[in-house]
Amino acid sequence: MQPEVLATSTSLPFEETYTLIKSVSAIPIISAEDGSRRLGLITQLPEGAQIEIGGPGFNDRTIKVRCGGSSYFIFLEDLEPTRKPATFAVVA
Repeated sequence: MQPEVLATSTSLPFEETYTLIKSVSAIPIISAEDGSRRLGLITQLPEGAQIEIGGPGFNDRTIKVRCGGSSYFIFLEDLEPTRKPATFAVVA
């Protein structure tokens, strides 16, 4: 049985867009034709990927993000030490 995708009331201490400075584990959110959602298999978002904070996660240790047109849950502990606003991530 797949866990239900639930929003929590987690306060988000982050900017809205980030560029990852290391690969992070991510759980894809898969939408079905009937409008239901389920969690996919854990994958990796690569170093250099731009993510947009999309809201709270399914528990207090995760956060919802968008990357490349898809939605994912990532673990806060993976993002916290690497959080870096995308506007400052590119060195000219």
